[in-house]
Amino acid sequence: MSELTISSTNWLAISLRNDTAIVFNLNDTQQWQYLKTEINDNQSKETTPTIIDDKQQQQQEKPEVGGGDDDDNINELNRNLIKFTPNGQKLIINGQNKQIFIYIYLNNDDNNNTKIYWQLQRIITIKKRASALDLTNEFLVIADKSGDVYKTDLLIDQNVILTSDDCIMGHLSMLLDTVFVSMNNNQQYILTTDRDEKIRLTHYPNAYNIQGYCLGHTEFVLYVKLIDQNHILSASGDGTLRLWHLPDCIQLNVFETKTFISSSKHLFYGLPSTTSEDNELSLDSSQINYSIWKMDIASCRLINSNMTDVFIALSIYIYRTHSIYLTTLENLEKSTNKQYKLTFNSKYGTIIDYCFSSKEFISTLQCNLYILFDSNILLKINIIPLLSSSYDKNEILENDTTISTIINTNEFNFINNITSNEIIFKQLFKIRGKPGDSSYYKRKNERIEQQEEKRKRKNQVSTQFQEKVAINDNV
Repeated sequence: MSELTISSTNWLAISLRNDTAIVFNLNDTQQWQYLKTEINDNQSKETTPTIIDDKQQQQQEKPEVGGGDDDDNINELNRNLIKFTPNGQKLIINGQNKQIFIYIYLNNDDNNNTKIYWQLQRIITIKKRASALDLTNEFLVIADKSGDVYKTDLLIDQNVILTSDDCIMGHLSMLLDTVFVSMNNNQQYILTTDRDEKIRLTHYPNAYNIQGYCLGHTEFVLYVKLIDQNHILSASGDGTLRLWHLPDCIQLNVFETKTFISSSKHLFYGLPSTTSEDNELSLDSSQINYSIWKMDIASCRLINSNMTDVFIALSIYIYRTHSIYLTTLENLEKSTNKQYKLTFNSKYGTIIDYCFSSKEFISTLQCNLYILFDSNILLKINIIPLLSSSYDKNEILENDTTISTIINTNEFNFINNITSNEIIFKQLFKIRGKPGDSSYYKRKNERIEQQEEKRKRKNQVSTQFQEKVAINDNV
């Protein structure tokens, strides 16, 4: 699926097919650029990406044991990753061919009005496709489907091929999200979530030192969002949001999506207020219907540890194609039932992705949510009025941005594999039963055995080396 991200300097980026992307300056939408992978003289031909279609890629990639899955399709679940560095000066794009592309922003004095705002700086080649990533201004953290986490420097210009020496820690399950956390006491951590319902808090740079686990979810943890230096919000396939305190990994609260479905006020975008909900899908008792498909948060007070202005947007699996639930953390904690279900007119098509503005552009009066549809429409909605106690309308006036016109004029090829992603999403749910009964546990046990073999070989090599040194000393 194509993904959205917005920088601290107010640039919006959308990942496209074949390692490409499009970026817009939200301060001046006439400043935009289509990013294609073009190798310049300073970049090695060895790392030139080969563009192949999805079918070719599935044929070329062999199944890999790791993270509990050897299904190739599982790689494609919301993992066309795209992110800016915190200072907004670099853009990271996760490519399709196990390569990560790093673009650098060109100052106005440097581009000479050539409409080239972002330039490919370097390429990072990885062993296995990234399933999650996070970054600072100095380095990039990459998590992959086998459960390994790599770190690479962002301050150098050369292309890099990551090896096992760059791996800083590993899991026994597929990783789904990662977040770098810097505490007020200058202690730093890396948060990782996996398919085994765990959220792990690991010290950085001493990644061998595990601070603790946030335990409570009963299915895979797909998203974890940093609220402030001591609080995170996680979203899971078990249909719950959970609020945690760091670094002691204590669960402070749990919120069920069933509450959203039963108590949310219905808002329509582009629909008459008389529209009924007769076409809503009926819910059964299946857990997957209530599972969280997508979640994003925004706050204008992240630094001050004030959680009263934390806005939440999430999609529940059963309504993922056309509806987004909106609320605040304060509403959830106080059980005020001020959740809103925002449903879009079918003319917009299927929701591909959405994200909030960067916190630098959020205030108590404005918090924009950008929503991308497969009809090549990008909507911008200020959710502050919708969540206010005085808002009593059922319909929202249409508010298309000029970006939609540019997108449609140029016919950019977004990635919308909603059908295949649905299959992949279901595969994340583990078949319950005795450990060892399912293929999931068999693959996990194989990975444990592989790691044990590696440790044995390493110890054997170390013992042989020590024996040779002892012999030489005696001679």
